[in-house]
Amino acid sequence: MEELNFNVYNVLILAGIIHGFIFSLIIFLNKNLNSKTNYLLAFTILSLAFSNLQYWFIDTGIIPRYKYDNNSLLFIPFEFLMLPFFFLFVKSYLNKKINRLEYIYLFIPFLLSIVYLLVRNFLNDDLAIIKIFNLVVEYISIIFSITIIVLVFRLLIIYQKSHSKYSIHDVIIKTKWLKRILFLGILLCVLWGISLSIFKNLFNGGYYHLYPLWIGLSILIYWIGYSAILQKHLYQERKEIRKKISNKSHKKLLPINNKAKSATYLKIDGLIIDNKLHLDPSLSLKTLSKKLNLSEGYISQLINKNSNLSFNDYINSLRINDAKEMLTNDNYKNYTILAIGLESGFNSKSSFYAAFKKFTGQTPIEYKKGVRNL
Repeated sequence: MEELNFNVYNVLILAGIIHGFIFSLIIFLNKNLNSKTNYLLAFTILSLAFSNLQYWFIDTGIIPRYKYDNNSLLFIPFEFLMLPFFFLFVKSYLNKKINRLEYIYLFIPFLLSIVYLLVRNFLNDDLAIIKIFNLVVEYISIIFSITIIVLVFRLLIIYQKSHSKYSIHDVIIKTKWLKRILFLGILLCVLWGISLSIFKNLFNGGYYHLYPLWIGLSILIYWIGYSAILQKHLYQERKEIRKKISNKSHKKLLPINNKAKSATYLKIDGLIIDNKLHLDPSLSLKTLSKKLNLSEGYISQLINKNSNLSFNDYINSLRINDAKEMLTNDNYKNYTILAIGLESGFNSKSSFYAAFKKFTGQTPIEYKKGVRNL
């Protein structure tokens, strides 16, 4: 019996595999996570995990290495499942309807590759043909993966264009994290191709040339899994907060001596607060000037003179007041600080924390604890 091949690299790969199985199992068993979107996420993670697992078994020697002239192992091409499931997950995550035909189109390559593997058993006597076919299938897998990634990018672009304008009744789903995953996917596809064409020649046998790819897939398992669940939870929180905000009127919390204020400024101030314009992360002097038919310079000068704040600080002060109200209101105590910050009009955690610290001298967490005496 050959000695098993265990090293720090395939131990790391195994950790990612186990995590993928546990993560998927939790989704299937946890009633709070039962949804079509999460199921598609679980199938994506399982495809990644199973892909690494079958290579891991062979690399460690637990299953005898594949021999072209004695093929007793049916190698399942999970690489034709990972991206199709991810594509369907993204569509569902963006609340897009999935056409039944898409299931057929997306999984045809997987079915064809299974047929190829079955037929290949009859070609065992011709090692050269098998090697060529296997190499062709590998490169087709890379091209197929890149094609799906491009289609997902297209989905995200279409979604962003159709949700470019802020609405108090609709939460725009964050897609930045998905783009980062897609960029990693592209890098892994490039690494895959390099592993087949360059790295393979640097090693005398074994699967060492594929270690970077497998470790990259393990990282992807963690990244996709946790990011998807956290972002979905954040989206649900924001929907609930948005509903509460849209059903209540805003109160002005900044002390104002109305007699000392310009009538035009009071009109602008009232328009922004009454219409909750400051809750739009993309609000700018340009958009406000179009609404008011006033020049950007005049609005900026008016706000600065009457509030002693720049336009950005004035808008952020309104947002911070809303955030402070939610942080101290029991109706919002079960929501994360990030969800509250985003629904106050900030477009990121960092911008929210920076503005909050500037106006209060505290972080949102410190402020919440101080007010609630926790």
